[in-house]
Amino acid sequence: MTTSLPARNTSAPSADEVSGSGRAVVWEQKTSADRLPHGWLSVSGGTPQNLGALADNSEGVSVRTVSVQNSVVAIATSTNPNGALADHVTLRHLDTDQQETLAVAYDSSGAAGDERYRAQAGDGILVQQSYYDADSAYRVRLVLRTSQGDRVLFSDDEQYEVLASDAEGALVLRRTAPGWGYRIDYVDFASGASVTVAEPDTGELPQGLEFTPSHFGAIDGATLTEWRRSAPGEGPATVTLPTDKARWISDDTLAWYAWSADGNELYAMSRDGSTPAADLDGTFGDISVGDDGRMRAALYRPDVDAAVQTLTDGRVSTADGDASAIPAGLARLDALALSGGTLYTADDSSRRTGVLLSSALTVGPSGASATAPSRVLAYSTGTVHQTLAAAGNRVLVEQGGAYEVYDKGTPTGVPLQPSDISADQVVDFDGGHLLLSDKTTVYNGTLLLYTVATGASERVPTGSALYGGALYTSVKDATSSWSIRRTDLTTGTTSTVTTVDCLPGGLQVRGSWILLTTCGAASTQGLLLKTGTTTRTTVDSSVEAPILGTGVLYTFTKDAAAGITLNAQVLGVNGATAQALFALPGRADTAAAQRWAVDREAPWAAWMGDDGVTHAVWAGAPSTVSASVSVPAGFSPNGDGSSDTWAPVWTYNRPVTWTLTLKSGSAQVRTLTATASSGSVAPVWNGRNDAGGTAAEGTYTWTLAVKDAATGVPAADISGKVALRRTVPAASVTAPALASDASTRAVIPVSWAAKTAGVTSYDVGWRVATRSGTGAWTLGPLKTWRSGTTTKSGSFGSLGSPATPQPGLTYRFYARAHDDAGQTGAWTAAVTSGVPVDDRSSALSFRGTWASSSVASAWSGTERVSATKGATVSFTADGTKLRIVATRKSDGGRFAVVVDGVTVGTVNTYASTTAYRKAVFTYTLGTKITTHKAQLKVLAGSARGRSTVHLDAVMVTR
Repeated sequence: MTTSLPARNTSAPSADEVSGSGRAVVWEQKTSADRLPHGWLSVSGGTPQNLGALADNSEGVSVRTVSVQNSVVAIATSTNPNGALADHVTLRHLDTDQQETLAVAYDSSGAAGDERYRAQAGDGILVQQSYYDADSAYRVRLVLRTSQGDRVLFSDDEQYEVLASDAEGALVLRRTAPGWGYRIDYVDFASGASVTVAEPDTGELPQGLEFTPSHFGAIDGATLTEWRRSAPGEGPATVTLPTDKARWISDDTLAWYAWSADGNELYAMSRDGSTPAADLDGTFGDISVGDDGRMRAALYRPDVDAAVQTLTDGRVSTADGDASAIPAGLARLDALALSGGTLYTADDSSRRTGVLLSSALTVGPSGASATAPSRVLAYSTGTVHQTLAAAGNRVLVEQGGAYEVYDKGTPTGVPLQPSDISADQVVDFDGGHLLLSDKTTVYNGTLLLYTVATGASERVPTGSALYGGALYTSVKDATSSWSIRRTDLTTGTTSTVTTVDCLPGGLQVRGSWILLTTCGAASTQGLLLKTGTTTRTTVDSSVEAPILGTGVLYTFTKDAAAGITLNAQVLGVNGATAQALFALPGRADTAAAQRWAVDREAPWAAWMGDDGVTHAVWAGAPSTVSASVSVPAGFSPNGDGSSDTWAPVWTYNRPVTWTLTLKSGSAQVRTLTATASSGSVAPVWNGRNDAGGTAAEGTYTWTLAVKDAATGVPAADISGKVALRRTVPAASVTAPALASDASTRAVIPVSWAAKTAGVTSYDVGWRVATRSGTGAWTLGPLKTWRSGTTTKSGSFGSLGSPATPQPGLTYRFYARAHDDAGQTGAWTAAVTSGVPVDDRSSALSFRGTWASSSVASAWSGTERVSATKGATVSFTADGTKLRIVATRKSDGGRFAVVVDGVTVGTVNTYASTTAYRKAVFTYTLGTKITTHKAQLKVLAGSARGRSTVHLDAVMVTR
């Protein structure tokens, strides 16, 4: 998926080769390193007209590719596919709007007859023409060409550069025949007469030159030697200038540059000295004097648009039509860096300084997108586009011969100032450190490891890499074994990550992946390996060295037609193959960086086209958005209207095609497939197999395979289990009838269990009957004791219990089950457990001889003992069932149970082995809670020594 950032216009576009004639102004503009210059024309300050592409001036001679003289605009263009010098010049007459074309016989070989366009001469042109003289020596001549024919002005030279020209004459820098040196001559077109203005020792110009409609001459210090153009043969006159800094002179203005940190500052004054010198307050570019004697300059100010301004009497003219806005052109955005989904672009064309822009990249169901570029920082010097690197929020740039790191636009750490930055190359940068390859003989074969925060540096082996706050290096262990070692840059701790059996080269590390761009001496094969595994994959490095990103491997292929293509392969995903991203664009020029980049932290790559548009392509696999994932553990297709289908949802950040496979063991049961255009994968399984039959109850394994709908790149498979249940889950619950059956204190052990398959958790509830103030017993509501518990037992009344069991009360316990299909069963029937009333309770009334005895194993630790025939204990029994708790012993005697005056039973407590807390008697009082009078009466022993009753507790169930 690709997103594009539109070509950016310069905030202060360039204007060079400025020329003017009256109200007409023309200039050349080149805003991008990969573009031929264009010409612009503005008449009377109107909207500039684009004159189209102009000739290239890369040969080092001053070619006036666009100019205006006597209301004639000259446009030098080229039809040569290599963009060479002009092979024709179009002359456009502004007063009649007629055009004529003068051919130029350009030949890049420079053979005899080769012609080079040099400048305009009114309605003609000046052409340098090569030939062989009578002695067969290679020579050139300067020809004035008009529609009427050619006229030779100079000959027998090696090269010409026209420094200034108009319809009447020209100042020409001549490279005379071999060994003869340089000479600057003025030539009058009408007469052909010439005058030597200066004879410099080299091709450098004098301090300044004057070329106005009335004069020409040279400046030396504060002395101007000038000739009248109307009578050049009369000899020069000497003029003392108001300043020795003067460089450019018009009929009314002197001007010169003064360098500052922000660029060229222009100072100007009136020629006659009537106004003092003044800084014209702005950054100025090209300065020229038109054939009307007026001086013009390209002016850049922070608060106004860039414009070609006319200077009058040492000031910037404010007259209407004396300012022509320079249209913003495409910026030179030929430096790209990517980090963590942020695209950084260096713009070296804005004013005399530049800016660094950033744009956030995202990919979602609607595709890839990029935010509008915003400025990260401004820089003043240095070729930032040559050294741009990024890591997280930090960027590395070159400024003023030093490497500077910015954190969110603010300088951080200590700048690195190497001795010769032009000979250096940044090999790796992690935000806190950089690896620098520098030209050195002392430390040949090493890299400089530089710590940004402190400025500390040290030498490390060539081929080292940075990642995760550590330095990775390769060390030879034995004859054929090499270790990849990791050194923590904070602690200095070193550990071996893995070993390889070849000479490693071009080490790269990301996460658990390690890439060697070469594996073996003179190898064109790399090696990709994953730590902790035996995985070893060869990688082709014959075209360009592959690049390891986080979860992505970038490789290169070469095709005769398409050139070099960048490919991306998602790592760690079955079935993922290398996908072509884009053909690498060429460099803008020899001084520029590559116009493409990859993101080593996120799956993005970017490139810039010839149209100045930056494209970013997402190179990753679709990924799930975890917050939106919903995968039920099971379902119950039983037609009850609840969870009758299994409907999981996985949300991906891209449109995807998907296949869901369900298996029982190794047998495939059901396959579902579709396309999720929104990225939301939502299959529905109704519990049937592929043949339409009913799938058996049980647990199934599912696997989801996903591919990007647009690119076909697979995502990592995900899998899990789903339970299919047709039976509603059921549970059972157990508890002792009396708390005393299990303990000596008021804690009731309760347990519960599954009665059906697939139960995953339980709810446990309880109820208790209590007596109101009027004496009525009421069963309370069902309360929760445990919710969704996976345990199967608990102690009601222990620490954390919702209530403390009270003597004489009956507690009812319930349970229900949840299963792996998401079903919830019904509550079980209640199981009751009573808390007995201890023998010491005031509710019991003893008559006759009874003794209290401390017995650790008895309920609440005591018993009431009697061996006296006729001794009784009486109490009120409000409930439905009566239970008597006693100790069975070898001296155990008998007692009678009397309810409402009627003996309902006789109990013998004899036992050969002692047994504590036994319910020795149970009697049903009725189905409804009513009040009864109960009494226990000690009877005569059944045998000698068997007459003692050990009463522990009584319980009336309510």
